[in-house]
Amino acid sequence: MQCTRAVARLAGGIVRKTWVTQPSYKQTPAILGAFEQSCRLCSSTGVVDSSNKTKPGTGAPTEDGILKRVLNKVGFTPNSKARLKVTSHLLYESVADKINYVAFFRDFNLPNTFNSWFLVTELHVWLLLMRSMAEGSETGEDGRFLRNCIVEAMWGDVNTRAKKLGAHNPSRTRQQIETLSEQFQAALITYDEGIMSDDRVLACALWRRFFEMNCDDYAQIERLVKYVRQQAVMLDSLSRDQFIIKPKVAWLDLDKV
Repeated sequence: MQCTRAVARLAGGIVRKTWVTQPSYKQTPAILGAFEQSCRLCSSTGVVDSSNKTKPGTGAPTEDGILKRVLNKVGFTPNSKARLKVTSHLLYESVADKINYVAFFRDFNLPNTFNSWFLVTELHVWLLLMRSMAEGSETGEDGRFLRNCIVEAMWGDVNTRAKKLGAHNPSRTRQQIETLSEQFQAALITYDEGIMSDDRVLACALWRRFFEMNCDDYAQIERLVKYVRQQAVMLDSLSRDQFIIKPKVAWLDLDKV
C-alpha cells in the first residue's frame, strides 16, 4: 500500500491549505510551456555542435558545459524537483483534459454532477499515484515527490471548480471539499487493496467507492474492473522517459473495453 497513508496525510493538509492559498489550476499552462522549453534544451544531446567546443588542453569550459551548469543552477534539469512538478501537472492534465467523462456518466449511470466528476478523476489519479511510486517510494526519491505533486495539482483543480459552483456559499463548499478529502483518503486504501488482490476484491472496492454501493448490474462492475486492470498494465509498460521526462500517457478509451 505504497500510495495510501502518506498521501492520505498529505491530502488532508492540502485541502485545508489550498482553499485560501492555492492558485488557480488554469493559470499553469503558460508556466508549463516555459519549463518544457527549457527542459528540451537541457535534455538534448546536440545542443552545441562539437565544432564550437574549445580544443582539448586549453582548460576553458565548453559552451555545452556552461549551458548545463546554468540550467542546473535554475533547476531545469530533467530530474530536478522543478521538472517533476511540471510533470505532475502534465500528468494530471492528461486526466482532466483527455478522459471522456461523458462516457463514464453514460455507461455507468452516473449523474452529471461534481461528485461524479470527482469519482472518475479520483480513480485515474490513483492509477497515476500507483505508477509514480514505482519511480521511488522513499523520502526524497522522485516517485514520492511526483506523487505528492500530483495530489496537489488535483486539489488545486478541485478547489477552483468547487469555488465556481459554490460562489454564493463558500462555507458550505469548504465543508464539502473536506468531506471529499476524507473520502479520497479512504479510496486510496480501498483501491490499493483491490489492485493487489484478485478481481473479486477489486470489484468490491469499485462497488463501494466508485459506484457508492448503488449498482446491481454486475456487467458494469466487471467492465470497470477490466478497464482498471488494462490501464494499470498500460501505465506499467511506460518507461521512465515516457512517464516522467516527456509524459506520454495514452489512456485507453472506455468504449473499447
